[in-house]
Amino acid sequence: RDPPPRRYRRRGAQARRFLPGPIAGRHVFYNNASLDGQDPGANAQDDDAIAADKWVLLPGQTISPGKVFGPAAGINGLMIDIDGPIFNTPLLVPNVGVVPGMTARVRQELELAFNDPSIRGILLRINSPGGTLTDSDIIFHSLMEFKKSKNIKIVASMGDIAASGGLYVAMAADEIYAHPTTITGSIGVMMPHLNYSGLFRKLGIKSDPVTSGRFKDIGSPYKPTDPMERAILQKLVMEQHKKFLEVIKIGRPKMTMAQIRGMADGRIFSAQEAHKKGLIDGVGYLDDAYRRLAEIAGFPVNRLVRYANIWRTGNNIYSNTFPIELFGN
Repeated sequence: RDPPPRRYRRRGAQARRFLPGPIAGRHVFYNNASLDGQDPGANAQDDDAIAADKWVLLPGQTISPGKVFGPAAGINGLMIDIDGPIFNTPLLVPNVGVVPGMTARVRQELELAFNDPSIRGILLRINSPGGTLTDSDIIFHSLMEFKKSKNIKIVASMGDIAASGGLYVAMAADEIYAHPTTITGSIGVMMPHLNYSGLFRKLGIKSDPVTSGRFKDIGSPYKPTDPMERAILQKLVMEQHKKFLEVIKIGRPKMTMAQIRGMADGRIFSAQEAHKKGLIDGVGYLDDAYRRLAEIAGFPVNRLVRYANIWRTGNNIYSNTFPIELFGN
């Protein structure tokens, strides 16, 4: 069994103001000996080393062996993944434990990074079709607060798809780059609704709920939506849509609201079209985005790190379990 992770936190009013509570984590080095001629872990203390070898890769380089280390000096860029649907539903893995939802996991990584003086920039790797508006907004807000409190740069790199909520989260970055084959856009809000009433009639089934008010069963799939109900639901959707547009404006301050509204009908864009419209800053690969992060954050391009085993902690306000328990431990 792995030794318990070290716990470290920065004391003082600033740390308490952003993210309270104990934290834990480990660095996974993205090794690149050819750039600086030394092991990225050379500055780490021997007692910080955790005996687990991993094959890790710095973007644009050949695969070389790296190691997992504890808090160490000289680390510059942290990569955070927004991968898959943006929800905060935990995942139960048999014989392993409960893996936190995306919102809790990202929050945990930001807690670690905020209290880690070695982190000088965030590379946000996004490959997501979107998710819930609330979870997208929480991650966006957390990134914005983190960036303001720690005074560092964030660069987003879009993968296969960064649409809807994926684009929403990307707006927290100082600069956004997309892979040449990325699909992005889909600015808008949708409230799914199914209507089974026609099928139920054929089956001789009728829904007959007892409600306390006229609109208590609004959105029920067992009856058609009448005009008044649709007007209520449409108003809610447009209020949330307005919030989405405001977030795009925050992330793309040079765009006018008229320009944003002109592309906010739910359509998707290629990377090239998104760049032409000003929705992103450039088209390139993940290593290009990392080099740009190093450039604007002011550190040498020598290594990139990720936190390992953060799902073992889960001690933040968005965690679904306090603490996360591992089966068999």
